Amino acid sequence: YVRGALHTIDRPYDKLDPWGVIDFLHHQIGTTHVAHHFDSSIPHYKAQAATDAIKDKFPELYLYDPTPIPEALWRVCKGCSVVEKRGDKYVWKNDGVDAILNKYVWKND
Repeated sequence: YVRGALHTIDRPYDKLDPWGVIDFLHHQIGTTHVAHHFDSSIPHYKAQAATDAIKDKFPELYLYDPTPIPEALWRVCKGCSVVEKRGDKYVWKNDGVDAILNKYVWKND
């Protein structure tokens, strides 16, 4: 569950929304998306505090990308592949994040 949450990326709407209207109407879900995936019951008015706590506790695992949303979407559509076939199953490609998780979080696994 935590692995999935740590694969989420916080992304600001600032380039798409210079006045902050979209961010306000979406309750800052783009900039606090990682916290939302940690625990979706966190109310939107506590999401920034939760995001700050995640950044402090897991600085090497917290993902933030300032790439504007349309540009990031285009990059993903052009060739991002998040699953690969292993035998008869499709599994997540987690090479980078899993290495960090194994080193810092799942030490006893």
